[in-house]
Amino acid sequence: MAPARKILLADPDPATARRLAPALRRRGFQLYGARDGSRALQLALQRPPDLVLFDEDCPLVDARSFARILKSNPRTAAIPVVLVSRRGAGRRAGAVLEKPLREEDVVARADQVLRRAAATRAAAASRELEGDLAEFPLGDLLQVLGVNRRSGRLVLEGPGGRGEILLRDGRVADATAGAARGEKALYRLLARRQGPFNFAPGPVEGPATIDRRVEEVVLEGARHADETAALRDAVPAPGETLELCRVEELPPELHPVTAEVVALLERPLPLGELLDRAEASDLEVLRAVETLLARGFARRREGPERQSPAPILDPGAMHALRDRVARGRASGAQAVSKVAVAGGGPLSRRAALSRLAALPGFAADPAPPTRFGTLGRLDLGDGLRVDICELPLDPGHLPVFRAFAAGALGALLLLPADGLGEDHAAALRDLGVPVVAVGPSAGAIPAALAGGPTPPAFGGVDPAEALRALLAGAGRAASAGMGPP
Repeated sequence: MAPARKILLADPDPATARRLAPALRRRGFQLYGARDGSRALQLALQRPPDLVLFDEDCPLVDARSFARILKSNPRTAAIPVVLVSRRGAGRRAGAVLEKPLREEDVVARADQVLRRAAATRAAAASRELEGDLAEFPLGDLLQVLGVNRRSGRLVLEGPGGRGEILLRDGRVADATAGAARGEKALYRLLARRQGPFNFAPGPVEGPATIDRRVEEVVLEGARHADETAALRDAVPAPGETLELCRVEELPPELHPVTAEVVALLERPLPLGELLDRAEASDLEVLRAVETLLARGFARRREGPERQSPAPILDPGAMHALRDRVARGRASGAQAVSKVAVAGGGPLSRRAALSRLAALPGFAADPAPPTRFGTLGRLDLGDGLRVDICELPLDPGHLPVFRAFAAGALGALLLLPADGLGEDHAAALRDLGVPVVAVGPSAGAIPAALAGGPTPPAFGGVDPAEALRALLAGAGRAASAGMGPP
């Protein structure tokens, strides 16, 4: 079992620590407290915590002095300090933890800060680094890699597609995002707010297309992201087509970027393709498009109505699914069942949830569970709903594993099956429900499942398609009659 992560809470009211300690202990944290800044400093130096929560009303030593003293000591320099305040309103979002402290807020912030601290330590060492931009923004990540003069390849995945950033001795040497390259691509990537990343250290060959300090490109990227977001309502969506009009009235002297856009729109183009083909940055192109639209030299091209997304299941499969879900329920009642999700690490589960969110009718839970519970709900229409739930994989939750999965239509198994030990694999096998595995290779299916009487079906690499297959009956041939009770 992993050792408990230690949190030092500096708070003049000892009742705060007494109230939070039992709940945090159950979540894998050890909380100890100090009533003033002097005592907190003494404890931090004697037994360094993983994280300090410092109430700004602590007497004797203020928060700024406390953090400065920790930074000056090599033994405590890496300890993150989070400010706690009753006056959080009006502060920069995420800068403080607001009082009264809640267990969920403390755990979420502790997880975020400790993951970022671990990533920072990994960046300083010669080893691979991975995480999610929602927890470690790209600008911060690039600055950490820059300070540590790292060289290697940073790969980003997500709804915007694959992107790559090459670093040499801590400086950004090149970037690609779709058809874009160089600073244009880098600014696109800096606008991303979520999605998994992986940094693989190693030498970087080839000439540099970017020759600016990391701090400069990060600040410029933030400006591009803000100004691009402000233009979104004034320009078409990426899939909408633009065409020129009143071309004969265009002034002879055009701004170079506007001239490039006009030349590219010699034939109508979707905005996304226009952005890819232009040499100028996305922000410059969008400014030119806004100007052309406002002055009547360009317009959105009218086209056929967008088709509704294809249904998840065909009518026959929907009818069969309804029979399975509604068995034993009163006629006309809403039919609700669930699909369990097991295996996979935190990144693969977030990526799977992001992919499922693209399905029509899917709504992610606004506060997804940290251990088990409902991740989201898929409304199939006509009173039929499927809840997507995460199975508990902690050893302490094994006794409730079967009860939690009772009544499930089946399970999605994310490969590699991180955290799915032999006991959990055997419990999943013994549930007798269909299992569809999702991942790069069926060879990664745990032996306890692969060798069972009802081995999982392999659904490929797309969780959404695997869910479709499961709802359509994948794996039921071997598990006939073993659906939800």
